[in-house]
Amino acid sequence: MNSMAALLVIVACHPQDTTCLQDPVAVISYDTDDACYNALPEELRRARAMADIIYGDCFPVSADLVAGRDIRQTIDPGKLAVLDAPVSVAGPAEAQALIAPIPAERYGAIR
Repeated sequence: MNSMAALLVIVACHPQDTTCLQDPVAVISYDTDDACYNALPEELRRARAMADIIYGDCFPVSADLVAGRDIRQTIDPGKLAVLDAPVSVAGPAEAQALIAPIPAERYGAIR
């Protein structure tokens, strides 16, 4: 019996700004971390249809948290409209650093 499961969390970011949506685009549960990592490239590919800049990773959780549940929550498409809004260039912007959570090489080629 597995003592660990995993949640896949995907976030979307504005292509011309340093902001990402506060709510994840998707949260999906998996029985094992291997199942999550195997699904990650396809889920990222699907999410790129909603936004140009997508980050995602698998996070281990106690299997008790997802036992008997199939979690698949997605963001309201209206919230993604924020990513299409024009970027204001009226004044100085607050600098933010965006670091991809995990190197893409970890997942192999994403088509």
